[in-house]
Amino acid sequence: MIGLQIRQLRKRRGMTLQQLADRAGTSVSALHRYEAGWDRFEVATLRRIATALGAHLDVRLVPGELPEIQKPGATSLVDKIGPLFWDKRLTNDDLTSFPLWVLSRVLAFGNVDQVRSARSFFGDALIREAIRQRGMDARTRAYWNLMLGDGDASPSAQ
Repeated sequence: MIGLQIRQLRKRRGMTLQQLADRAGTSVSALHRYEAGWDRFEVATLRRIATALGAHLDVRLVPGELPEIQKPGATSLVDKIGPLFWDKRLTNDDLTSFPLWVLSRVLAFGNVDQVRSARSFFGDALIREAIRQRGMDARTRAYWNLMLGDGDASPSAQ
């Protein structure tokens, strides 16, 4: 939703991605990810983007329960997370043969819906194993340690 708002405001103001990136002090690739639906925003980056667009940032927490996610079938999950695998066509067999590789990609690059579906499919134990894998980004590892309640979530603690 925020990504769509960024794109709409940018286009209304006649700005290219490069112009907005320059004004906001971020990269074109980051803006492209945001506009494409990535939802792992940092508030500081959102503030810079809002300022560059001449907009006001309003962040709120709204009380309410998140809907329960049903465990997706393999085909449904592959359809949902397939776009994250730009280097290989993801198959149902990949989910069982290479679950840590699949989870690592989803945890690092997936949006909320993709991550929630993968978490429901694979479970928290496999997520814990995936975040311990060599090459996992320290911020992603810290985030998931915090989400799973697994001790100190600071990136330096890993």
